[in-house]
Amino acid sequence: MRLLRILRWILLILLILVLLVGGGGYLWLRGALPQTAGTITVNGISGPVEVLRDTDDVPHIRANSEADALFGLGYVHAQDRLWQMEFQRRIGNGRLSEILGDATLQTDKFLRTLGVARAARSAWASTDPATQALVNAYVAGINAFISTHHGRELPVEFTILGFAPEPWQPEDVLVWAKMMAWDLGGNWSSELLREQLIAKLGADKTAQLMPPYPADGPIILPQSATASTTKDEGRRTKAAARSIPSFVVRPSSPANDTYDQLLAINTFIQTNLGLSGKAIGSNNWVIGGGRTTTGKPILANDPHLGAQIPSIWYLAHVTGGKLDVIGATIPGLPAVLIGHNKRIAWGVTNTGPDVQDLYIEHVNDRNQAEFKGAWEPMHVAQEAIKVKGQPDTTIQVRRTRHGPLISDVLKDAKEPLAFRWTALDDNDTTIAAYLKINAALEWFDFSQALELYKAPMQNFVFADFKNNIGYYAPGALPIRAKGDGTLPVPGWTGEYEWTSYVPFKELPHAYNPEEGFIVSANNKAVSDSYPHFISSDWAAPYRAERIVELIKSKPKLSIDDVAAMQADVQSAQAREILPYLLHAKANGEREQAAITMLRGWDGTISADSAAATVFEAWYQQIPPHVFADELGDELWNSYRGDKDFIATALRNTLQGTGAWCDNAHTPVVEDCATTLGAALTAGLAQMSQAQGSGDITAWRWDHVHRAIFPHEPFDKVAALKPIFSRSIPNGGDGFTVNVAPVEQDDLYNQSHVPSYRQIIDLKDWGNSRFMHTVGQSGHILSGYYSNLLERWQRVEYMPMRFDKDALNAAARNRLVLKPK
Repeated sequence: MRLLRILRWILLILLILVLLVGGGGYLWLRGALPQTAGTITVNGISGPVEVLRDTDDVPHIRANSEADALFGLGYVHAQDRLWQMEFQRRIGNGRLSEILGDATLQTDKFLRTLGVARAARSAWASTDPATQALVNAYVAGINAFISTHHGRELPVEFTILGFAPEPWQPEDVLVWAKMMAWDLGGNWSSELLREQLIAKLGADKTAQLMPPYPADGPIILPQSATASTTKDEGRRTKAAARSIPSFVVRPSSPANDTYDQLLAINTFIQTNLGLSGKAIGSNNWVIGGGRTTTGKPILANDPHLGAQIPSIWYLAHVTGGKLDVIGATIPGLPAVLIGHNKRIAWGVTNTGPDVQDLYIEHVNDRNQAEFKGAWEPMHVAQEAIKVKGQPDTTIQVRRTRHGPLISDVLKDAKEPLAFRWTALDDNDTTIAAYLKINAALEWFDFSQALELYKAPMQNFVFADFKNNIGYYAPGALPIRAKGDGTLPVPGWTGEYEWTSYVPFKELPHAYNPEEGFIVSANNKAVSDSYPHFISSDWAAPYRAERIVELIKSKPKLSIDDVAAMQADVQSAQAREILPYLLHAKANGEREQAAITMLRGWDGTISADSAAATVFEAWYQQIPPHVFADELGDELWNSYRGDKDFIATALRNTLQGTGAWCDNAHTPVVEDCATTLGAALTAGLAQMSQAQGSGDITAWRWDHVHRAIFPHEPFDKVAALKPIFSRSIPNGGDGFTVNVAPVEQDDLYNQSHVPSYRQIIDLKDWGNSRFMHTVGQSGHILSGYYSNLLERWQRVEYMPMRFDKDALNAAARNRLVLKPK
């Protein structure tokens, strides 16, 4: 690839430089490490800002005002993570090709066409002045650092790629916020996949491959109809949701090629840019004081996102004006997204709503789109994309009333597809919501802040020191005149329009529920009595089922009990399907020994377990043996990426008729015992090769299962990968609470992880704890670049030092930003 050639050439130059200057090269590279002690004079603050870093390199930022505190957060984000922030904003703005060449040109074309940056500019223009002032203060902190650091004082990635960062703009903040919404809300690819499956297999078989949430699965809010929704409104909305579009693309249609190409672009973005959070989900739960040993609530959260280095998260404590808040921040965003302040705590998981729709448009050569029998002008704009080492590339971006024509990014697309997404709306107050959450003092403040929240729709759990717990699923949730968003629909008829958004008070919520706890793990949020359509793509129920089981296993739980829950690697899915697997036909002595080993196994996917390794070897081969023959190679490669659909489809197959077990390519009719036996044979053979031994009793899961933390973009260069990227052996799988899913394209490695863990004790803030994946620093020569990795793997924690005495006692360095 051209990108690899460019990076290898730059690396050679860099290595020559280091060799020429000898030990001075090491010192030269260390020039990028941040100043963490002393005094720095800066423009943009009204008073001094203290940055006290504790022994874990967590900055505790103290200022007299909220604006100055956020300035300090922007400054330390830039000190430690400037390269990460630069790469992120270039993704969102569609500007990677400026620094990486034509290897990322298709990605830039897609993201420019999608229009995340345009939406960010529109949202910023409509942002209220108070929020703008705080965002501007944060951006000023970033720019104060950039303006005074050049050359070797910048992260080494800038030197290798040969450019310097431009000043930040407030729109850059909103750009990455919207890309996180993209990461967590991408159901559009499910629409394309479902359409292709219907075209090949028919609607009935597709419904079996993409089945609804199990009727016996745990629901976040079992009693979920909101009292504020009238019966008539509920009937109208549910009737619309049941009206599924009949428009189906047939196998002979050229649209299949369009869909294939769009799915390929989506896969590239997920694989190469780490934007596939929806593929794995998250856990959070809150337990009321009546069920805890402290008599006060305990709140836990571990969001699951793509593994990367530097970490997605940056831990910080921000104090100033109304703010005194600690937890997980994202470099590039001016707020604590998950954590606690002086009075409340909160955590989030992805709701997984259907907030993206594809509209098939009728367009003409005059750049008009048909709507209800009339031709409407499309909005047409030119986008110039700079490409390193090449002339600029100009693309034409066309938008209908439904959104950008994402099919325009393809050559010779035969079917125009417009993309409707809540995050592309002109108005977006999500940043304002988070800033208000940080300062909220009770449920009323908290819910008022959430009313401003737009995207991505999340499951927020809440607790306060007065012993209250709660839940809200805020966000823009469309009400459709017809259809349920599961398939691309005609845009020219006007039948499938979004008529409005669900009113905030009618979104799922609960306050002090009778159960005394609330659990969300991307499972179904509401029962069928809820009047509005949210999603048809809920995660499989197994993580939620296990969390509920563990909460109910004791009359009262302690902080350490909750920590053990976050470390739990017993798979409810393995326990459920194992009885069916044990009836498989054993094709040899090793297969019989494997089945014997699994009898009585409790489903714990521990790192050192031979039984777990046998199960995982077997399970990875079962879905392709059961489903792939009907789908064919291309469709199977698209389908296999959704482990939740596969798990539920397999559950139904093993518990039902087993019709999918027959191999469509053979003249005989295979039953499930035969097909499962073939999968076992294949799995044991694959694992023997991976383990380097055919002795199944000597196998360990962590011999082959590693959590992989790639650096972007240098993980793609063999000579740079060991310098910048990291990995570590791990236990668990895709259905354990301590989640560790296997990668189909890289057996048996893990590229999605619990990216952050927190446990908050509402009885004693000082007893709270948190942890993220690799380290606080983004500088490879820093001692804090990957120092947390082993502790993360062992599910250990750092203290959330909140009390002044505690953090002063643990102070390592003290930096003061002084106004000029």
